[in-house]
Amino acid sequence: MGIPDSEVYKTLFDLSQSIAGHSDLETLCNSLAGTLRHAVSFDFLALVLHDAVHDRLRLHAINANRPYKEKEIVISTDGDHAGAWVWREQKPLVLSPLAPGTQWSGSIQSAIEEEGVRALTLVPLSNGARRLGILGFGFTEPFTPGEEELAFLQRVASEVAVSVDEYLSRQALLRERDRMRVLFEITNALISKLPMDELFSAISEQLNRAVAHDFAVVTLLDKATGEIHLKGLHSPGGGQYEPDETSGRPEGLPCGEALATGRPVVTQGPDFERFPSPLYRKYSGMGFRSSCSIPMAGANGMSGTLDLARQSGEPFTEGEVDLLVQVARQIAIATENSLAYHELSQLKDKLATEKLYLEDEIRSDQNMGNMIGEGPAFQAVLRGIQVVAPTDATVLVLGETGTGKELVARALHDLSGRSKRSFIKVNCAAIPATLLESELFGHEKGSFTGAFAQKIGRFELAHQGTLFLDEVGEIPLELQSKLLRAIQEQELERLGGNRTIRVDVRLIAATNRNLKQMVDEGTFRSDLYYRLHVFPLTVPPLRERKEDIPLLIRYFTQKHAKRMNRPIESIPAGAIEALTRYEWPGNIRELQNVIERSVILSPARVLQIAMPEITKSSPPAHRANRQEESAERERILQALRECDGRVSGSDGAAARLGLRRTTLQSRMKRLNIERLYR
Repeated sequence: MGIPDSEVYKTLFDLSQSIAGHSDLETLCNSLAGTLRHAVSFDFLALVLHDAVHDRLRLHAINANRPYKEKEIVISTDGDHAGAWVWREQKPLVLSPLAPGTQWSGSIQSAIEEEGVRALTLVPLSNGARRLGILGFGFTEPFTPGEEELAFLQRVASEVAVSVDEYLSRQALLRERDRMRVLFEITNALISKLPMDELFSAISEQLNRAVAHDFAVVTLLDKATGEIHLKGLHSPGGGQYEPDETSGRPEGLPCGEALATGRPVVTQGPDFERFPSPLYRKYSGMGFRSSCSIPMAGANGMSGTLDLARQSGEPFTEGEVDLLVQVARQIAIATENSLAYHELSQLKDKLATEKLYLEDEIRSDQNMGNMIGEGPAFQAVLRGIQVVAPTDATVLVLGETGTGKELVARALHDLSGRSKRSFIKVNCAAIPATLLESELFGHEKGSFTGAFAQKIGRFELAHQGTLFLDEVGEIPLELQSKLLRAIQEQELERLGGNRTIRVDVRLIAATNRNLKQMVDEGTFRSDLYYRLHVFPLTVPPLRERKEDIPLLIRYFTQKHAKRMNRPIESIPAGAIEALTRYEWPGNIRELQNVIERSVILSPARVLQIAMPEITKSSPPAHRANRQEESAERERILQALRECDGRVSGSDGAAARLGLRRTTLQSRMKRLNIERLYR
């Protein structure tokens, strides 16, 4: 085959014109074949390019005299067949006729035999130092080109290499453009206000344009428990993959290795020895043959993984992994921001709830401001408070209704290391049993009819503070096991939720019921009783604190007189004696109500007691007078002894008894005390 120089130049010129600017390798190969047939009578023209990712040669385009059925043909570069030799040596190779023992891969051998190829001329396709692949000429009859013809084919290959290199560079730029577009679209999706499920679906759809996949999942790492939670499941092809579990341990999974190493984990085929988790075996059983797990690293460390899988077994390329790393970084930032926003939103809701709760507490009548009492029974309670308050131990406050159990609980909180945090009170008897669980532990949106929004429970509100459960004996039996777990494990789950929430709460419980008897009757759990009964404090009823009643009378009189702007300066001794003799079934709460009513009915400077129930419970008048005089004389003597006989002054007996100096002197004279203290 001798080709005149003029024909060579014309052919090369026509060739450069025909192969320039093609958008795909198929049309480039067709144009190349049409031009070359004027100079070379070949039957097949093949364009084989090098795949740098997998280091192999792949047939990309073929042109023949008759329609050709495209087949997947791949040549390994480290094999001993002819194509591998041309690639490695960068020299042309002429095989004519083809020897029966020529080494080929199975796919090439099959194609050669099927098409009746009798001769091949293989020319390296290189653009300078950049090796691109092979240009192959096939003949159905034996064909041996001369040196000039072989040199011509090499020049042709050089021209084709320029166009192929330009095409590959253009394709690389287009892929980079598509990558940037995908990243841009994913960024737009991340900053949108789509719900979580729709967000991950949108991310997967955009990502599939650049990285084909059959399955995508985003897992989030719970740093407190070390578990992962599946937050996004999507199949671009529309397949449904419903997990049995949405959370679990990451160990034994590709995502677990990615989280542990901080590097992408790419798999090719099942590897149960490397990943022994049953969940990995399950997804492998669904047909996923290759996968890629990318760690999502943000400013606060690992937040989870982005996992993609393919059923075809096509491995994830280095370029695809690089893109996924960028996408995972964006998702990590967005996830951290979303979680931070969610936490801030929850904290805002919690603070708002606490504010309303505290405002309600301030508006409510807290009665007793300071604990008042000098009797031995009450002093024993105070000593118990001082002992247990700093320890954070659970305290069970026992006592009748109205004895001041809440005041004891507040004192325990104020004297503890949690005094600067919240004191949250729950009256278990005032909340319907059906709502008590939601009140204590909170609920998620939609967890039951009427749950239109998420609610934070009192346990969460009391985090790092004190939770006071008043009337704990009224808690339904079916709720007691959950309460026990919250107290003992310091963790809970909201109603309708599946996330475990850890809390740090000091518990104080109070009741006016006999819990031990309730345990015996089977209406109160014994394990909960013993968990509450760590340090019991019994508040004595007012009838056992007779010596404290005068102090309480004066305190409540001053408090309500100041609030109502009443000029009350003295309390008749007879009134104090009458109130002291009364049994007070309602305890301190009843006493406060009596004094408040008396202040309302006393427009003058002297407190007027007008309580029919008290007069009814009083003994006959002459006997009462003698008892009153005896008790009053003893009180005055006690006050004088404590004040070393001083009557007036800020530390005198008159001030201690809440009387004017002249009033006290008049009473001392009437009771024959003035001769003892002058």
